[in-house]
Amino acid sequence: MAERPGPPGGAVSATAYPDTPAEFPPHLQAGAMRRRFWGVFNCLCAGAFGALAAASAKLAFGSEVSMGLCVLGIIVMASTNSLMWTFFSRGLSFSMSSAIASVTVTFSNILSSAFLGYVLYGECQEVLWWGGVFLILCGLTLIHRKLPPTWKPLPHKQQ
Repeated sequence: MAERPGPPGGAVSATAYPDTPAEFPPHLQAGAMRRRFWGVFNCLCAGAFGALAAASAKLAFGSEVSMGLCVLGIIVMASTNSLMWTFFSRGLSFSMSSAIASVTVTFSNILSSAFLGYVLYGECQEVLWWGGVFLILCGLTLIHRKLPPTWKPLPHKQQ
């Protein structure tokens, strides 16, 4: 079966550059969604462990802390810090881009820090702070909303 000849003069036809991206085949979509879930899960855990490391450091180096509590705080800080880096590196390997992983970890860290600050120290955040968290959440939904576009390969000329 012969191919149709291209446009005269070697011009590029409009069908070579589609306006809409090609979707993943169904068998790859399930795997991609599973990878995305584990990437988000690992990044959320990394943010929570980072907040826990910061809270334990604040407890360990407080002004009125006994030596035993200081040593325990340092051990907890080192442990949760290493867990944070472990989960963050896993999240990076599962994520589609490092920007998505970084923003997800940052969001999780901010929320976890607010929760731990309220529980441990009785700190309350202002409405403007929560407005910023909401804007970060809106940005996260934008970057997590869809699979990355894949373009169909261009047909090559056969000579």
